[in-house]
Amino acid sequence: MSLADPDPQAAEAASPSPEPVVAGGYWADLRGDTVGMIGVVSLGLLFLIAIFAPLIAPYDPAAQNIIARLKPPVWLPGGSWDHILGTDHLGRDVLSRLLNGSRISLFVGFATVLLAGSFGVMMGLISGYAGGKTDQFITAVTDTQVAFPGLLLALLILAVIGPSTITVIVVLALNGWMVYARITRSVVLGLRQTAFVEAAEILGCRTHRILIRHLLPNLAAPLLTIGTLEFARIVLAEAALSFLGLGVQPPATSWGLDVAQGKDYMFRAWWLVTFPGLAIAFTVLAINLVASWLRVTTDPVEREKRFARRAEAGR
Repeated sequence: MSLADPDPQAAEAASPSPEPVVAGGYWADLRGDTVGMIGVVSLGLLFLIAIFAPLIAPYDPAAQNIIARLKPPVWLPGGSWDHILGTDHLGRDVLSRLLNGSRISLFVGFATVLLAGSFGVMMGLISGYAGGKTDQFITAVTDTQVAFPGLLLALLILAVIGPSTITVIVVLALNGWMVYARITRSVVLGLRQTAFVEAAEILGCRTHRILIRHLLPNLAAPLLTIGTLEFARIVLAEAALSFLGLGVQPPATSWGLDVAQGKDYMFRAWWLVTFPGLAIAFTVLAINLVASWLRVTTDPVEREKRFARRAEAGR
């Protein structure tokens, strides 16, 4: 066998792959973390609502009924079970809009994290492993974009191209890939001179194989945590852009758009801004709880501290 065609099993044996994910171990750890369990269950429930929103929503979120406009929630005088959370200024059911708005908000967050994370990790891998002028160029581009106000960049692009769901995803991804690149580069710089990477190079592994099969798995823990935190940030950013009129456009709906459309009726119909605002806050809180649990669970040092505290408490 030539050096150009190395034995993949030998190369992979030299690589200290990260500890495999043991579902039972993580599940046991999650059961012992009440706050983490609340976050995971809440986020899972939100995703189920987003997936099945068209089936469980009592009305079409865009259906208007001027006769029933500004109906209060069911527990207030004048409310009815026909519209549990009331209606907006166009007679649209608030509950139906909340359920369907979760689809856009969570989809934008997930798609943006996936797009920004893929590009940022790729740039970080190339920068950290290649070094030299390639590293200097990618680092300069990253630092330059970080120095530029992100919100201003997003507003400029959306004002020129025009707002839409896809445009929001692309703009937020362009505005967020740098954090993945920086974290990936820092980890790769620490791993580039390790024995398992040098062994893979001696065996003749190609660059893309070293990056994907040997370096990338060691990034799973930090990238999982930062991706979850970025998910929360993107949900807030999408809501802010939609509130400003540069995000999701009617007849589609999102929580930020609902807050924008209900702000003129804040003192007459408080539920128009309260329920979408609570939905945003609840989602971000659930994501942050999951991120906090992931940070501890994927960090060996933190896991040892948690185990020691439980052992001490069990004495």
